[in-house]
Order: sequence, then structure tokens, then C-alpha cells
Amino acid sequence: MRKIAIIVIAIILFGMQGCTDFLNIRPENQTVLEDYWQSESQATAVLASCYVALNNTVDRMFIWGELRSDNVVEGNSTNLDMLKILSVSITPTNGYSNWGSFYSIINYCNTFLYYAPDVVNKDQTFTPGKLHTLEAEALTIRALCYFYLVRTFKEVPLVLNPSISDQQNYYVGKSTERVILDQIISDLLKAQQTARTDFGKGAYNKGRVTLNTVNTLLADVYLWDQQYANCVDACNKVLEDKTLSLVNGDKMLTDVFYTGNSTESIFELQFDKDIQYNYMPNWFFGYQDKTHLGQLSYPKFLTRSGDYSPFNYKGAPVVESDKDIRENSFYSTTTNGTGYSILKYATIQVVESADGLSYTPIYRSEATSVNWILYRLSDVMLMKAEALVQLDRNDDDLKDALKLVNKTYLRSNSTADSLQFNNYSDKGNMEKLVLRERQRELMFEGKRWFDLMRLARRKNDPSAMLAFISPKLSGDAMSKNKMSVMDALYMPVLKSEIDINPLLIQNPFYTDENLSK
Repeated sequence: MRKIAIIVIAIILFGMQGCTDFLNIRPENQTVLEDYWQSESQATAVLASCYVALNNTVDRMFIWGELRSDNVVEGNSTNLDMLKILSVSITPTNGYSNWGSFYSIINYCNTFLYYAPDVVNKDQTFTPGKLHTLEAEALTIRALCYFYLVRTFKEVPLVLNPSISDQQNYYVGKSTERVILDQIISDLLKAQQTARTDFGKGAYNKGRVTLNTVNTLLADVYLWDQQYANCVDACNKVLEDKTLSLVNGDKMLTDVFYTGNSTESIFELQFDKDIQYNYMPNWFFGYQDKTHLGQLSYPKFLTRSGDYSPFNYKGAPVVESDKDIRENSFYSTTTNGTGYSILKYATIQVVESADGLSYTPIYRSEATSVNWILYRLSDVMLMKAEALVQLDRNDDDLKDALKLVNKTYLRSNSTADSLQFNNYSDKGNMEKLVLRERQRELMFEGKRWFDLMRLARRKNDPSAMLAFISPKLSGDAMSKNKMSVMDALYMPVLKSEIDINPLLIQNPFYTDENLSK
């Protein structure tokens, strides 16, 4: 009778097609669980389902990592649940509190990790070495899912066994943030031992978990967990790979965010224009020559005419990013709702006029789709810079941090001079510089809210974060008051999850008593 888990997997794999042979492996439908795990191809098919299921989480990854930040405001026909998040009116019935898609992936990973080792005894071609490299992928994907969950909800159920029996107890309470982070780190350190460095194909090297993926995710986890020396070490392992290099600034929009799988990419979810669609950029950013503006836009207060722009930043005695190519490549002066159109991912390129006074974005059509980048080289450089600033053991840490900032800064400011150490010679100013450069470089990639969260977590006080998001909240004193509570920085557990699971409790800020205030 134990058909439930494998039938779900079979249905998913039967319906999916991808741009690589790896994603075209399909088991037979309606296979009894005990009879299924007989060959390497069957085990690999289940692992493939983990990747395909990841593609279905892009909207959550973006919304959880970007929507409450200062980077985005309401756009055109913004859906109600997003409007409530933007206005800090989040309740436990908000659809974006649904974590189900991540737990589905976690269950696929758990199922693989539980059954795949026994396949070695049944298929002589499936060697222990092959098994361990595939296990590294499953462990990393599971760790990635839990990392999104712990950053978004703080405490979530930690499930490490597959759902394989109708007789199982599916009611699991929440584990602490410490327990979850320790499990993530443990999984990644184990994956580090056997992860592949090279799959031999460009799309595989960017679309499947490699050793670079493991180390980059580990660096991100260490940065969140304030293990700064370990973060630097993990970043160094990635930065030592000479096959990775930054794309030229004038080609970044096209090569990195449209074509995909660029030389600076480390891990990106693969989509196929004929089969697998990534609708998120279409829905949220827009498409087709501005005739379909996105549900989100770039706020006016972050433009040159506003007071908070990371571009053309005037910090005596220096002006940063006065002619930053990212300013015209990542957002447009075309109004969209309450702000300006987002170009990153939505456009193929931006064409500069002959006189250099205007820029015309060339939008991609709705019928095509692009990969979604989770990690790239510039992110690693700036993670290391942030960790070095927090270590601040001596001037060398801050100087090394500045060198890393200059690498990403100068590729987008080709006519500018290097940023000089004497203008940022203390920890406070260097910390602000790194945060500005991360905003300029990584805006609209689902990073900014987590960057601001790290700032608040270091001080255990949201006030530092409020300095950035207050302009978005305008004169809304109630919203600002809500955002002054650390527990409010996390999302609520979906009400329907609590209704069906007696062991789940709501996150502290979202009790009926607090929501009524």
C-alpha cells in the first residue's frame, strides 16, 4: 500500500521535460515503493525531481528575499497578498506564507537519501562513488530549502525522514533556529566531501550542484550565522576557481540575466523556453516593449531625484556610481504604478542613444523564459567583503574588503577611479559601503531583504533596517511600529498548517493579540 510518495514523484517526472538528458529521466507511473529502487537510472530520476521542484519555488524565493526591502514597491495590478506584504499587513492567511513547495522538495531529497544507498547492492553499475556524489546534491538542495525556511520563518519543522508510509505520524513541531542551522551546516560539510567539481557540460555545471555551489551556500549560511572567519574560508574556496570570472559590465544584462549560464554563474535554476517556463519575471517585472508592466516597480526615492539612491551616492569627499552602468540596466525611467519599471531579467539589453542622454530597453517576449540565478561570483566577493568588515581584526581586513568591492564596482563604473581606503577607513563606513554595493549589484535577485535582516540580527535591533525601509512606509506610523519588533521581521506560519498540525505554534508576532493592535 505504500504508493503515496512514489506516485507523487512519478507524476511530477512524467509531466516534466527539461533542457538536459538528466531532467528527462522518468520512472514508470504507479510503481510500488519497494519495487521502484532497483537501478541507478531510477535513483537519478528521483534526484532530478528535486531540481524540477526547485523551479516551482522561484516566486517564493524572490518574495521572501526582496518584497519587504526598500528595492521594490507596488507596480501594475499588484496582487492582494503582495500588497499586504508591501504595506506590512501580513497575516497568517497570506498565501506567501505557504511553505509547502519547499517541504515537497525536502521530502524528495529525504526519499533519495533513504533509498538510494540500497540501490548500490542491486545495480552493479551504481558504485558507491556515484552514490556519494548524488547524495552531495540531495544534501545541498535540502540545505538550500531549509536555509530559505529558517531565514523566512526562523523556526520551522525539521524533517529528515521521507514520507513513505500511511502509518507515519506526520505531525512535527518546530525546531529552533540553532538546531536547523546546525543541520544545514552539517549537511553541507558532508556534501563538501563528495560534490563534483565539474559535470563536463556548461548547463550541468551551472544547473546542478557542484562543489562551488556547496561552498557558496555554506558561506551564505555562515554569514547569516555570524561565523565570519568560516564565511571567509568558504568564499576563498570558490574564489580560487579560475574558471569563474566576472562578465564585462556592458554585457552583464544580456549575458548574465538573459542568456544565462555565464562565466560568473555558480548555481542557477534552468528553464527551457519551449517546455519549462519561468513566469516570475514576466509577472513581477514585465515584458513585451512595456505593454505589460510588472506587478512590482523600483521606488522613486531610490532614483537620482530621490534622497536615498545607491547610485550617484554623495558621501563626502567622494561620489559613488555617478555613471554606473547598472543604474540604466537594472531599472528604467518609465513609470510603473508607484515607481519605475524593473529591467533586470525582463529585458534582453538596454540601448544607449547616440548622444548618451537616453536609454531604450529591449524587452524579451512573454513566450521565452530565463534561468533564475541563485548564486554568482559577485555575490561571493561581496559576502567575503561583508564578513571581513565584521571581523575587523586590523586594517588589512578592511583593505581586503575594499579590494573586493572595487572589483564589482569598477566593472560597472569603467570611467571611475578606484574607491580609496582613506574615505572608508573605519568599520562603520566600510559596512555601509559593502551594503550599498550589494544593493547596486544584486537588486531584484531576492537578496536585499536578507541583507537587511543580517544588519538587524547583528544588532538584535530593527532600527538600523528601518533607516532603509522607512521611506517606503512613508508616514505610516503603524507600519513602522510593527517593523520595530524583531519577531515581525519573520513571516507567519500559514493558518491552515496550524489548523491541521496540533504541534505547530504560531510565530510570536502573529498571535491574535498582536495582530489586533
